[in-house]
Amino acid sequence: MEMKQIWCVRHGTALHNILYKKIGVEAYKKYTDTPLVDKGHQESVNLGLSWNEKFKIDIVFVSPLTRTIQTAINIFKDTDVKMIAIDEILEFPQGIECCNKRKNKSELQELYPNIDFSLIPEISTYWKSNENLYELKNRSEKFKDFLKIRQEKNICIVSHSTFLKEFLFNDVGNVGEELKHCFPYNINIF
Repeated sequence: MEMKQIWCVRHGTALHNILYKKIGVEAYKKYTDTPLVDKGHQESVNLGLSWNEKFKIDIVFVSPLTRTIQTAINIFKDTDVKMIAIDEILEFPQGIECCNKRKNKSELQELYPNIDFSLIPEISTYWKSNENLYELKNRSEKFKDFLKIRQEKNICIVSHSTFLKEFLFNDVGNVGEELKHCFPYNINIF
């Protein structure tokens, strides 16, 4: 089995990240599928301009939430790399925080016609109950198994802090300590 180089990028600063500082956890409950704010767009554009390794990427897997899609589009706008949305890399927790609830597939396809949404159902199967850390670990392992059978060798994942901490470190640690916005974390898997 050949080694794969995986780059993991957390989305840029989004509306719920800003509102959390003003209204606390209500920001996660009150707003659904939050978009990037101006700062988040600039963070992702800046990464796209400064990150030379992006030209080595064979494929991008993106969480089907608005903030991650916007981030991926901004980073890879001057490339022709294929982007595929996949539910397994949605943020944790699913079923609790509305900011983590994605739009329906048909709406996403209309908004982002250049993203491949063929791997997701119309409505996310993960948005059905209050997700726990064990279920997050299962999602992360399922996605790792999926990556292992892919032909691509250089893969970018545009996702979310808690999901990526589980994926990268097999432990979310303190959920209050988040990964940096728009920073490429690198790991290798077989």
